[in-house]
This record gives sequence, C-alpha cells and structure tokens, in this order.
Amino acid sequence: MSDDGGSDDRDHLTEMFGDLDSLTETQQELSIGTLVKTMESRGVGPFYVLTGMLVTFVGSIPGLPAIAGGLLILLSAQTLRGKRGLWLPHWLRDRAISADTLRSGSHKAQAFAAKLTPFVHERLTWLVTGRGPSRIFAVLTALCGLGMILVGFIPGLPIALSLPLIALGIGLTGRDGVWIIAALALLLPGVVLLTLGL
Repeated sequence: MSDDGGSDDRDHLTEMFGDLDSLTETQQELSIGTLVKTMESRGVGPFYVLTGMLVTFVGSIPGLPAIAGGLLILLSAQTLRGKRGLWLPHWLRDRAISADTLRSGSHKAQAFAAKLTPFVHERLTWLVTGRGPSRIFAVLTALCGLGMILVGFIPGLPIALSLPLIALGIGLTGRDGVWIIAALALLLPGVVLLTLGL
C-alpha cells in the first residue's frame, strides 16, 4: 500500500468521530443501534477504537462499560462464526444515550486520536491480516468485554480494559503490527487477572 493509502487508513481514526458529531448535532439522544450502525460502516478496527475511547472519555454514564462489554462479546461471537455485521437484541438496540454527553466525549477522543495518528504506520502486517489473527483478536476482545461487564462498576478498571482495545483497533485500522503487539502486552495481564478472579 502506498503512503497515501496508509494515510487514508489512519484518517479513519479521526473521521469516525466526525460521523458521530454529525449524528449528535441533530438529536438529543442517540440509540445504541444508531451508534453501532455508524461504527460498523468504518470496519471492526474503528469500532474497537471508538468503543474503547467512549468508555475512556464518557465512562461516567451508568452502565456504559457493561453496554460496551456486551457489544464486544456480540461482535466477537459473530466474528468467530464468520458472520459480518453486528446483531443486537431489541432492548440493547433501543437503549439511548445523551447526545450532549456523547458529543463532549467524542471531541476529547478525536483530539486524542489525532495525536496518535502520526505514530501509526503500515508494518508487521502479518500480525493483522488473515483469519487466524482475526479469531485470536475476537477471543481476546470477548474477554475484554466480559471484564468490562464484571468490573464496570469499579472506577478506573473499565478504562484499563479499554486501553488495549484502543491499541488493537488502531493496529487493525492502520495495518500496524506494532500496535497489535502493544495491545497484547496491555491486554494479557488483565486477561490473566480476570481468569484468576473467575
């Protein structure tokens, strides 16, 4: 892929927040279904980034870490089954979040993503492509989602779980294996602790 193509991939990290801003400008509340549909259009990498950043910057919404965890588990299950798209139960799809709160968190996340973009480059792509890695990532993100559900009520812990999710999403979006390695390094200790806790 050319440098221009790599730049286009990296732009997805910030463009998706523009999509979210457009939605929140005209509505007082945004349903989970609408939010997921917007994230899906960008691909699984941006989905991970946006989910992780919303937990990090908008985590004060009661139940948001658990909702994010549920979305991750559902997406992981469908990835393992070889399905595209994300099916949501009605009760989750219709759950609404304040547009003002989402917009505030989105602006913070967009500024953060813009600072990370220069450090994303296409490298070690063998860690990113293929069905094998995608299945491994699905299992790891499912565990991450489970952790968000179990410890979402404990201040700070959901953010700790969202950091490897953000790194994984950046790696997939920019086809950057270095970020994949960083995600694994951040996630594996949490998975071990979660497994021991269970």
